[in-house]
Amino acid sequence: MVSKIKKNTKVKSESWVNIRIIIFGICASLGFLIVAGHLAYIQFVQGKELSEKAYNQQIERQIISPSRGTIYDTKGEILAQSIAVDTISLNPGKVKYANSKLVDNEIIAKGISGIFDITYEELIEELEKDKSVIVIERKVEKDKVDKLKEWMSENNITVGINIDEDSKRYYPYNDLASNLIGFCGTDNSGQTGLEQRWDDTLTGIVGQVVTTVDGQRKAILDEDVQYVAPENGSNIYLTIDAIIQATAEKYLEQAMIENPTATAGNVIIMNPQTGEILAMATNPDYNLNEPSSYMATGYSEEEWKTMKSEERSASLLNLWKNKAVSGTYEPGSTFKLITAAVGLEEGYVETDTLNDFNCTGAYVVAMDNDEPISINCWRTVPHGAQTLRQALQNSCNPAFMQLGQRIGTKTLYKYFNAFGLFEPVGSDVAKAYKGQFYDLEDMGPVELATTSFGQRFEISPLQLITAISAICNDGVLVEPKIVKQIENTDTGSIEVIETEKVRQVISKETADSVKNMMLSVVTDGTGRNARVAGYSIGGKSGTSEPRANHEEEGYVASFIAASPIENTQVVVLFALYGLQDYANHQGGQVAAPYVSQILSEVLPYLGIESTETVEEEQETGLIDVPDVKNLTIAEARKKLEQLGFSVICNSTLDPNTTLVIDQMPKYGVSLNANSVICLYASNEDTRVKTQVPNVKDMTKEEALNSLRSKNLNIQVDGTTGVVVSQEPTYETEVEEGTIVHVVIKEKLKDAQ
Repeated sequence: MVSKIKKNTKVKSESWVNIRIIIFGICASLGFLIVAGHLAYIQFVQGKELSEKAYNQQIERQIISPSRGTIYDTKGEILAQSIAVDTISLNPGKVKYANSKLVDNEIIAKGISGIFDITYEELIEELEKDKSVIVIERKVEKDKVDKLKEWMSENNITVGINIDEDSKRYYPYNDLASNLIGFCGTDNSGQTGLEQRWDDTLTGIVGQVVTTVDGQRKAILDEDVQYVAPENGSNIYLTIDAIIQATAEKYLEQAMIENPTATAGNVIIMNPQTGEILAMATNPDYNLNEPSSYMATGYSEEEWKTMKSEERSASLLNLWKNKAVSGTYEPGSTFKLITAAVGLEEGYVETDTLNDFNCTGAYVVAMDNDEPISINCWRTVPHGAQTLRQALQNSCNPAFMQLGQRIGTKTLYKYFNAFGLFEPVGSDVAKAYKGQFYDLEDMGPVELATTSFGQRFEISPLQLITAISAICNDGVLVEPKIVKQIENTDTGSIEVIETEKVRQVISKETADSVKNMMLSVVTDGTGRNARVAGYSIGGKSGTSEPRANHEEEGYVASFIAASPIENTQVVVLFALYGLQDYANHQGGQVAAPYVSQILSEVLPYLGIESTETVEEEQETGLIDVPDVKNLTIAEARKKLEQLGFSVICNSTLDPNTTLVIDQMPKYGVSLNANSVICLYASNEDTRVKTQVPNVKDMTKEEALNSLRSKNLNIQVDGTTGVVVSQEPTYETEVEEGTIVHVVIKEKLKDAQ
């Protein structure tokens, strides 16, 4: 019995061992399969990813930023460039002296806050937080960096404060062409304007240095270093001329000051033969170096602080907008040039057919339930019988409604399309808008009538000047051009942007006829305020009424001019928006004088000779101001008073021995008798400042007396009439003795 029991125990023991072996074998097999499967998964599924990770752990990449290209004007004047700056940061708890001792936070905060735009309290608070890096200031220029280095040297601080190379976009002229050029963000990418539209060209391609490193991230010297050079951004040269741009902005700003209800304005100056934009000005403008400042928005600092972020953003976006390209408006009577050109080209009218049109003060365009629908002329006194030339000179609405009926909607729209009014224009400048017209099937007789004289549809200012430039270019439409050439900064190669001729819209004969009528508008019509002595100027005034039930939008006063009439080289469009002055809102009154001022400076600057002979109006009684510097005060006073000038000198030094070191105005100018000459005998002499009075609408004598009461001088262009413009503008602060230039012309009553 005992032996039997032992035998059974042995059998059971052997059986258990076998089971354990089997279980172990199964587990081992499963483990092997799991490991093999995992290895297969790693090799075949994750292999590429892990290989890349391993590679990345063995290399170190250093990004090399390309240099952003420079923006130049047509003559090589820098309008936007990148300058070397630095980003300043520090590592809390790691700022140390040369002896490796940690620098106290209070010492750090006191020193840093004295250099950068961060307060002591703000920096202390940041230093007490659990941060590895605190960025003190980005885009720091050299003077601050030098102060930081000097402070670190004086305090023997060597570790924990970081000065990292960076670049900053800089605009030398601040607000010149701001809405056109646009600006860059903190990452140096274009945000608005040309900076955004040409960002790919200006930015370039980043480079890098690839180095093999060991487990401690130290370079392995025997391994190859791969260097991929950055491709620097290209320079772009604009067609804009900085001098002409500044002239356009000067007179646009003057117009905004002298017409205080105006909410905005545009000036575009274009060469119709090449499509080159010589100037594109918008007001309000802003400082490109401080684009997010509230200063140009029209809000006070207190108002700005209380505004919601969405309101601030909307205000800034509207400020940055280039309304010459990305805005639309009703062109008003300037558009009558297009209607006239279509009528002439299609043979529905000739320039000088007697009694071709009749204006009774209104025109019935349709009937509604036997009730006439009539549209008034802008002038209450009827124009009567007219030729097309006279209708254009008078800017007569009924005449152009009659012409529009002759032409018909389909034909008008065919030419509108040919003039480029149905497509966006200027997409290389900014987001371009196309014209907003009635659909063809919605064009009834009322819509046809208003369209014929330029209202109840909208186009961009750039679309209008491009279309009128086609008329001034023998009927050939060219694409407007803002970029003249692109320069590869790495190779020096230059890509010239050629003029793109789009199509022949009207014949040369029709174009010549329209230009001849434009000349008549300026010599004998509503555009007389745009005349420039010695030059043939053609043009057309425009006045757009606010939309029905939207009187708060105000009027748009505009004027478009071309010169010379033969071989036209300059076309100018000037527009003011939002005018609320119901007595003075017409384009011929408001806009034309500024166009005259612009052309009087731009045409000679471009070397364009006068195309007609005029007798120069010589003003008698002018006296040349002599150079009295280096004479004693007494000698200078005697000489000037003998010539008929009034003399002001506030020096307390001995007049018999003290020499004059400066005078205002300078010698060489010619002034009326009794004009004021201010003398200065030392740099400590007080230069009295005064505000220029408003002499607009005054006669010559009234303006002279007003200016003289402020110890200011006058130079006059014109002989009869009233002052239509002045430079400097009123309320400008100037030195006593400054010369104020005024233009005097006959005041026009009919100047739509």
